[in-house]
Amino acid sequence: MNLLKQYKYGWALVLAAILYGCANTSSPLLTKSGPLKMGVYKGSPTSIVQGKTIEDTRGVGYELGRALANDFDYAYAPIIFDKNADVLAAAKQGRVDMIFTNATPERLEDFAFSNPVLKIEKGYLLGSQRGILSLADIDISGRKIGVSEGSSSQKELSKIIKNAQIITTSSTTSAIAMLKAGRIDAFSSNKAILFEMSDSIPGSRVLADVIGYESMAIGVPKDRAAAIPKVNLWIDSMNTSGKLAEIVTHSGLRGVAPQIAKP
Repeated sequence: MNLLKQYKYGWALVLAAILYGCANTSSPLLTKSGPLKMGVYKGSPTSIVQGKTIEDTRGVGYELGRALANDFDYAYAPIIFDKNADVLAAAKQGRVDMIFTNATPERLEDFAFSNPVLKIEKGYLLGSQRGILSLADIDISGRKIGVSEGSSSQKELSKIIKNAQIITTSSTTSAIAMLKAGRIDAFSSNKAILFEMSDSIPGSRVLADVIGYESMAIGVPKDRAAAIPKVNLWIDSMNTSGKLAEIVTHSGLRGVAPQIAKP
């Protein structure tokens, strides 16, 4: 390693140490005692994919919550729901402390969000028995397009689908069953979820087209917005140290856009 590279590498380590030190302060992250409750929902590598053991369980939201709790000296209590709409409802009611979700303008009315952590492509998962070849084959009369009830995709899909029928599903598990049975022709969500679903549906595939993006961030109820500056410093430290990349890799996340969305 030449002197210039040594110099740059040394300053990178110093910066990581400074950011981590700022994030890992003695001041509390939450204005309460007890465990840090992270709201997560089943079946999404952006949230949680449950394994047979704790060691097998993965997901960016789940692992970010665990790392955050550890760095700020909290016990960790992931609270698991069937779908993201249930997570959002629980956060509004104060039953969870934090969420990791798409930071839409509508959700800013109820939550304070960190700087973007990940940017995820959105698209369609196609069932095995349907002849959809491209995006042009989606919005056709007679088609049935599934979407998770209460998700940001549901609202966005209603603006772009004019001819096909939109069918709401209660969970990714029910969406998988509906695709297998041919009760829906396609399912729309972020591609991290779609690729995960596709693994359990023989013959299915994720359409290559991108119909939008989700800007994933850590959110807290608005009355706890004071925690966000500390969370932002912590995210910077996770990026600089490479720990965020390790979490993304371990989660098996696919469909990540090349660049992080701007705040």
